[in-house]
Amino acid sequence: MKVVFAHYGREHLGIQYLSSVLKNNGCSVELVCDTGLFSREDNVFYMNYLNKVFYNQNVIKEIIETDPDLIAFSPYTTTYQWASHIAEEVKKYINVPIVFGGIHATLVPEDVIKNDFVDFVLIGESDYAILELVESLNKKNLLEKIKNLCFKKDRKIVRNEIRPPIENLDSLPFPDKELFKKYIRFKDDYMIMTSRGCILNCTYCCESYLNKVYKGHYYRRRSANNVIDELKIMKARYDFKEVMFFDSIFFTDGRWLQEFLPMYKQEISVPFRCTGHVTYFNSQIARIMKESGCYCIDFGVQTFNQNIRRNILHRFETNEQIKEAFNICDKFKLRYDVDLMIGIPGARIDDYLQTVNFMMSFKYLNRLKCYYLSYFPCTNIIEKAEKMGILNDKHIEHINAGKIGDWFHVNYNKDTKTSDVFTKIYKIYPLIPKYIRRKIVEKNYYKYFYKVPKSLIVLLQLLIGLKNRDYRFAIYINNYFHNFIKKFKSLFKTTKYVNDVYKVKL
Repeated sequence: MKVVFAHYGREHLGIQYLSSVLKNNGCSVELVCDTGLFSREDNVFYMNYLNKVFYNQNVIKEIIETDPDLIAFSPYTTTYQWASHIAEEVKKYINVPIVFGGIHATLVPEDVIKNDFVDFVLIGESDYAILELVESLNKKNLLEKIKNLCFKKDRKIVRNEIRPPIENLDSLPFPDKELFKKYIRFKDDYMIMTSRGCILNCTYCCESYLNKVYKGHYYRRRSANNVIDELKIMKARYDFKEVMFFDSIFFTDGRWLQEFLPMYKQEISVPFRCTGHVTYFNSQIARIMKESGCYCIDFGVQTFNQNIRRNILHRFETNEQIKEAFNICDKFKLRYDVDLMIGIPGARIDDYLQTVNFMMSFKYLNRLKCYYLSYFPCTNIIEKAEKMGILNDKHIEHINAGKIGDWFHVNYNKDTKTSDVFTKIYKIYPLIPKYIRRKIVEKNYYKYFYKVPKSLIVLLQLLIGLKNRDYRFAIYINNYFHNFIKKFKSLFKTTKYVNDVYKVKL
């Protein structure tokens, strides 16, 4: 049995875990990918012209040529439209079952399964549900026994019950990194998760919906030894130079961290970065992380307006806690990124100015990373935005259909000019002299940033990366260079338009 995953974007750990389970049980697995280089999904270098050059127009052709028995998609809400287009086109040429899984399918399974080009939907954690689906493809009478599965029967939608989450994450095989080897330079960077889920319930985050689906039992963590075993095997295989811990919050469990990091320092000993939360951060954690090779922590703050953070986003950390965390990082010379949201319901110019003022005195800020608020289906923030008149029924219909674009260019806030201005300011904030920062707040200098060319902002971001010796920028540059080489090599090969290939094959 051959399963072919179709994916848009960068590395996808969920697909890698599914692939490992399938391969361990005798399935053949392949990947067809469009990396989205220079696209609107690219938060570093969005360039429309280059996106057209690097767009993989042969995805449909490549899927067909793999001769699959099952085609699988695991899109985010922001990539659901791409997945739907590819699936619909493929169905026109080959009658192969198509399954959609992942977070968007979990949020609105009935909406996804209604499409004629979708045969199955997998809801929630589906490492073993997809295996049972593969094993049952020729025995349709068994479909109703597969937990997490949604399918059509006699023109009606059947939604099976949800199985409990995998209690022991150590029982899972390690992710199938080889599946993405053609598209990812693992020698630069190794992405790993030591846990699944999140203990928080932020209104804008899909993790809060998963907590609801699994009744608060979705958050689990792997053992320290299991994580080290994976890293040792993969380091021997790829000799990576950096590790990215992709957990929602890396250091929620201080005791686990105290066990893990000394082993990491001794056995792995490469720089790493992670995502953190100020509530769980203190001097003891900062010290051991710095000693073990952490070079940057990504703190999600979203806004420095405490009322909006508490009442709109359901985040209860105080500005004093945030200030203390940043001061601790400064003390230990530990760099940190700060995630900020543009377009939060209720946000005003004063809130954006508050960010400029709040960050004035900190020394080891690496970057202010800003994103537009993306509304995901079934998240609580939609109801809040609807009550405030920001979203209407049409907006919500578009959100459920994945017609929301991305995190970097979509803004439901009507004052787009202000949003664009502060996006530019945040991106180059570490380079702005303090006296200019003060003028931005006191004299409304922010208005002048509207005319700064976006190309200059990109160049200044690169300068920040060089100034702070941010290893992520080296990874980005290597990745673009790697894809440039691949693209130029492909120009020397004879290619035909996709429809011509279909005619020859079919």
